[in-house]
Amino acid sequence: AHYTVWNEIELNPGEQYTLLPNRWHWFQSGPDGAVVSEFSTKSRDHLDEFTDPGVVRETTIDE
Repeated sequence: AHYTVWNEIELNPGEQYTLLPNRWHWFQSGPDGAVVSEFSTKSRDHLDEFTDPGVVRETTIDE
């Protein structure tokens, strides 16, 4: 599946945005990178759905 941006919301340092429940979303940083924290009322990481096959649920360490 592929998704396109229907609505882009640009956040500056210190800003936040609240999504309605059950909304598909993703994050993209600018050229300097970003630190993002996501919080939800009902956090169930094991039920998160990722449409990008490059997303891996297990931590890997490259040495």
